[in-house]
Amino acid sequence: MLLLYGLLVHLGIPASSLLLPVPSNLVLTYDSPFSTEGCFNDLGRAVPCANPITIDTCLHPGEDYYQENPANCEEYYRCVAGVAYAYKCPLGTLWSREARACDWDFNVQCGGASAAASVGGRRYPGILSNYDYRQMTPEALLAENERIMQVMKDVYDNVGGVPREGVNFANVIKPLIDLDGDVHTQSGVLTFATNVALDKALRDASVEADKKITDLKIDLSLRNDVFQNIKAFAETEEAKSMNYEQQRYVEEALRNGKRDGLLLSGDTLEEFKKNKKKISELGIDFRKCLGEDKSHFYAEEKDLDGVPQDVIESMEKDESGKRKVTTKYPHYHPVIKNCKNPQTRFIMEKLMQSRCVKENTPRIEELITLRQRQADILGYPTHAAFVQEEKMAKNPETVQKFLTDLTSKLQILWKGEKEIMLDLKKSEAAELGIEFNGKIAKEDFWYYGNQVEKENYSVDKEKLKEYFPLETVTAGMMEIYQRLLGLKFTKLDGGEVWHDEVSMYQVDDKATGENIGYFYMDLHPRDGKYGHAAMWDLQPGSLDKHGNRQKAVATMVCNFPKPEADKPALLEHRQVQTFFHEFGHVMHGICSRTNISTFFGTNVEGDFVEAPSQMLENWVWEEESLKMMSGHYEDGSPIPADLLKNLVASKSANEGGKSLRQMYFATLDMMLHTRGQADTMQVAKDLYMDILGIERIDGTNIAANLGHLIGYDAGYYGYMWSKVFSQDMFATRFAAEGILNPKTGMDYRNMILGPGGSLDGAEMLRNFLGRDPNQEAFLKSKGLEL
Repeated sequence: MLLLYGLLVHLGIPASSLLLPVPSNLVLTYDSPFSTEGCFNDLGRAVPCANPITIDTCLHPGEDYYQENPANCEEYYRCVAGVAYAYKCPLGTLWSREARACDWDFNVQCGGASAAASVGGRRYPGILSNYDYRQMTPEALLAENERIMQVMKDVYDNVGGVPREGVNFANVIKPLIDLDGDVHTQSGVLTFATNVALDKALRDASVEADKKITDLKIDLSLRNDVFQNIKAFAETEEAKSMNYEQQRYVEEALRNGKRDGLLLSGDTLEEFKKNKKKISELGIDFRKCLGEDKSHFYAEEKDLDGVPQDVIESMEKDESGKRKVTTKYPHYHPVIKNCKNPQTRFIMEKLMQSRCVKENTPRIEELITLRQRQADILGYPTHAAFVQEEKMAKNPETVQKFLTDLTSKLQILWKGEKEIMLDLKKSEAAELGIEFNGKIAKEDFWYYGNQVEKENYSVDKEKLKEYFPLETVTAGMMEIYQRLLGLKFTKLDGGEVWHDEVSMYQVDDKATGENIGYFYMDLHPRDGKYGHAAMWDLQPGSLDKHGNRQKAVATMVCNFPKPEADKPALLEHRQVQTFFHEFGHVMHGICSRTNISTFFGTNVEGDFVEAPSQMLENWVWEEESLKMMSGHYEDGSPIPADLLKNLVASKSANEGGKSLRQMYFATLDMMLHTRGQADTMQVAKDLYMDILGIERIDGTNIAANLGHLIGYDAGYYGYMWSKVFSQDMFATRFAAEGILNPKTGMDYRNMILGPGGSLDGAEMLRNFLGRDPNQEAFLKSKGLEL
């Protein structure tokens, strides 16, 4: 009966509707011991291969992995704890690889073509999901999403149905902890697809799945029966014997009850729930618009004077020979920083800042209103107060003081930097025979900042780029991280990846040899791909429901230049810094060792999450580490000593302006989320003038294309806030003890990366620093007085 029910659930047919008898011999198990070579269970441990037809079935280790029998489409295999069991589909159905279930025979293509298509990449031990989206259909993705949602509902029904007097850890808390981990991995593979999948239909299905599962999460978070059972358990004697992480989990669940609206009722509760779902929907659509944006313009090559020739050659040509310039980073940054033609820079900047303005301006303004309404309903004065209650800063007053004090100090630096830029602009205007208007325009900021580095620091960025071929940078960066964190990286071939350009690595602990996880790197731009640089925790390395530690799986998505016919991909130093930063997040997602998935990896306070990676950015400004990750692309020769020295000295170049730009984003974010409504275009324009003294371009709206306003809302200040901690950690430990000191590196791994969110950021900092953190190193790094 259990088998029949399982087959029916997998098929999607009600048990009562199938009247055909199913012989008990449909489950075939094999006791014959086969070689253990190549067969692993879901924990990555070698086990006997149980499938007599294709002995590598359980190379795909996941408890819910299904695979067709290439010799018989009526049969399929299920891998349970590493052992392959053969099942037969009910009469009239065949195994559908597309649906990963038995389907009516008229829907299934069976035979050689199907069998050939089933050959994909290898699933390495401990990876529980298939990330080769080329093998996934929109229908299969949505069907899997429905399955996950049903599991979520079932777990909440079971927990909510426990009689109040019968609550215990096993029937209330553990099912929720286990569900969190399972959903993170199983739904994560579906929702990550929107960022990287090649098929637009699959990306759209991923967005739809994200909306559906988020809506369900909102509904489940408002299950009062579940909340009351958690509350009842917290008052039992058994609750007193929980370990630290379990206690923290229960405390957060109780605190989140109020924040999730569980103290509301009636029409107010319904409004709150409706608003929460609308906020989620608007946020998903906001990001989708930016991800799908294909804005571009065409320019004559003469109007791209100053742009590196390799960048120009990478641009497509139209019939007339004009170059197609997109807003993707490999085009935007070289053009806005190097193009001598101010009109071309203006077009580039306006196009960049105009992305999704029409679509996203009403979305962000509705979001601001809805977020404030939610805060009102819950009794918070502002949305910022609601968000920052859970951050290190704790409240908007602390954040506002931090922003105001630092902005005023940085404006002193910016005043001097701006005068230098104006002098350069005046000289260039005379040289080009154009009128000098005495102003730094929006399209001038990065261009003249780049000219300052060339003039004052003798940093020729195009020459420098020749010493940062992507492969060399990657190898050097990995060597540094391995040495610091006591790890070993091994590149793997033939894994289940979503694009041929994606590389995959296994991570082992160097001391013990334990395989602790895997990471992917997707480094080049393409249509439909996430347009910035980011890291995703795909699978937490926390404990599974059996109490065994899972392998951590993380990925880094960037948009670095592609190799050319006559030269490899070359990185600007800024891109090397981005690479080092994002890989730091990957290491956070690999080295974490929490038991509960909720606290794993980067699941820390929002204004601390950037600190670990920001700290590691310092390595791209140190001569010792720079030498390890550089070498001329033609002969491997080192960066010339004078150029290297000048590069290190240029770290402080334009620091006032660059930092003020971050303060602008943080202040804009705070302004929008401490009021109930806003004309975002006007607010953004006025504030830019107040902070930097520069006019924004008419018709543009940074609030419509600043993706951080979704997910980092009322939290952008965290970028600068966390730099205080990152500089303190670097100066106090690594600068003093050696930037490649393995003991210091292991302290960092164990005290900062390892705990994830199981400890407060302040406690982790005290453990690593041996004292409370302070601003001294941060202010010095900016050239500011204490």
